[in-house]
Amino acid sequence: MTRTNIPRKKAANSRAPEEAAPGETPESLDKVRDILFGGQMRAVDARLASLEERLQRELTAFRVDTQRQLRDTESYIKKEIGALGERLAGERAKRAEDGKALAAELKETLSIFEKRVANLDDATSKADAELRTAILEYSKSASSQINQLSSDLSSELQRAVLELRSEKLDTATLIQLFSDFALHLSEDLQASQESN
Repeated sequence: MTRTNIPRKKAANSRAPEEAAPGETPESLDKVRDILFGGQMRAVDARLASLEERLQRELTAFRVDTQRQLRDTESYIKKEIGALGERLAGERAKRAEDGKALAAELKETLSIFEKRVANLDDATSKADAELRTAILEYSKSASSQINQLSSDLSSELQRAVLELRSEKLDTATLIQLFSDFALHLSEDLQASQESN
């Protein structure tokens, strides 16, 4: 309200001195203005000065507060980055340890596996050797049994042949004997028939 009144007064009063005294000097106009508007201008100047001072204080307080907040934020960010860096370093160290442990475990497992493969190879070789020895012994045993059986069968066959030959001789002898006997009988029979 006051601002709208001030321009009206200026407009009304500015016409009054110009119309009232067209021949007055600019200094007298300044005096008239000072008389008419001096109090209001000083009040406006005082208000503007207090507003400027208040604005300056608030701006300074805002700047200080902003700087403090920026420092706090920067400090917080640095702390967080430091904590994240430490956590990351810890995780890297843990992963490195886990990797070393895993590598050692894999190495140990590989060593055990290689030992088992070597033992299996040794056991297989030993089993092959034992099997070959057993087959060779069985072959020798079977061969000796076959030879013994062959020898036994051969001697049995020879004995049977000899028995057959002796029986055959006995049969031949009997046949001869019966033939001779039959011949004698027939001669005797003929002789007795002739004498009858």
